[in-house]
Amino acid sequence: MLKLPLVLLVLLGTCAAQAPHSLAQLQGSARVMMVFAPDTNSADFKRQLDLIQRHSFELSIRNTVVVPVSAARAADDHFAFENLPLATAGEMADMRSRFHVLPGDFLVVLLNQDGTEQSRSASPIDIHELTARLDAPPLH
Repeated sequence: MLKLPLVLLVLLGTCAAQAPHSLAQLQGSARVMMVFAPDTNSADFKRQLDLIQRHSFELSIRNTVVVPVSAARAADDHFAFENLPLATAGEMADMRSRFHVLPGDFLVVLLNQDGTEQSRSASPIDIHELTARLDAPPLH
């Protein structure tokens, strides 16, 4: 099993390309920020992508992996840093079904390390607001 720092290096693109990792492999070691969009030309998708890219270090140090979920396969081209591309259209459909996201919707879903949903937003999330949520102690 890979240790978390090695996984992050691979996901950051600083190592040679490897086979995609599944979300289940990250459970217990990383948070997942899923960005659902109808396609990569969506204005919200582009805005969220820009925010993520400008603040990728803050997300990295909080063990947060970004997962684009778009009908267009070109989503992989836009994410050059921490990225866990979903390998098949079936997996993307499963994620949309699990989180109740229609194909034409934009949605950002944040999963805790245990795989449970922490938050969701139908508009791009400010990274400073997101990191404040990540740093807050869990509610019991």
